[in-house]
Amino acid sequence: MSYIVGIDGGGTKTIGLLTTEAGEHITKVQAGPSNYHVVGTEQTHDVLKEIIFELSAHVGNTAIDSIHFCIGMAGLGRAEDKKVIGQICDEIGINKNRILTHDAHIALVGGTGKQAGVIVISGTGSIVYGVNEHGKEARAGGWGYLLGDEGSGYDIALKGLQAVARAADKREPPTELTHLILKKLELNEPNDLIRWTHAASRDEIAQLASVVFEAAEIRDTKAEKIIDSAMSEFACAVETVIMQLEFSHPFDIVFSGGILLHQPILADKLQRWIEKIIIGSSVIFPKHEPAYGAVLLAKAHL
Repeated sequence: MSYIVGIDGGGTKTIGLLTTEAGEHITKVQAGPSNYHVVGTEQTHDVLKEIIFELSAHVGNTAIDSIHFCIGMAGLGRAEDKKVIGQICDEIGINKNRILTHDAHIALVGGTGKQAGVIVISGTGSIVYGVNEHGKEARAGGWGYLLGDEGSGYDIALKGLQAVARAADKREPPTELTHLILKKLELNEPNDLIRWTHAASRDEIAQLASVVFEAAEIRDTKAEKIIDSAMSEFACAVETVIMQLEFSHPFDIVFSGGILLHQPILADKLQRWIEKIIIGSSVIFPKHEPAYGAVLLAKAHL
């Protein structure tokens, strides 16, 4: 009997799923982060080895060659990253029956439950990625927080911080973001943000996106403009990806990531735009987790 292992390797944790060749769930395990850009190749090696060892223990004496693997990680759409992870897989013993792909790909397949469609991800970072029925891929965004990631938690939060700075200088009118952000960070005045932002991590800054949405809920003009800007960026990215893919059949657009899943102000705006403009599409929320998307990708290649 053949088995499938789907792995979602991230910068904070790694999820591994073991299923039958029909995709029926057997077991799930979790370990530490495995994005080698974040933790280094040695830890990536150790985490993947740990995940595979734990999952393989559930299939008895089954040879590793009879297990089909799909590993999804940030960056695995690039040849240099595939080479690094491929070498790690060789060292572990996964040198056959393997698919190496990026995290947006497994999130799309898991989210839609299909091989084709479009995914809009807005978490700490952001990207729009799609695959059509012929396997053609297209993407927009995902350039990282220095070059892009428009509409991401980091982008929204940074614009909120910048609004506070501009209001403090009286370059722009006062905004409720000043009071809300200072309260959230337990700071006394806008000037205190200089030291805080230089010491904060990208994730810590991104967490302030929730404050921008809080301000928008009380109709703060600046916060509403920031969210409208995020919506416009995603609309542009979605339209760009769909134009490249030229879908000939109805397709799903799945929303993913903490911002789109937990901030209905932005999700609703974007959904209304898609339903009005993108004919033939249906907006959905994820059906399965990305690790199961990896399973479905491997299953499609059996």
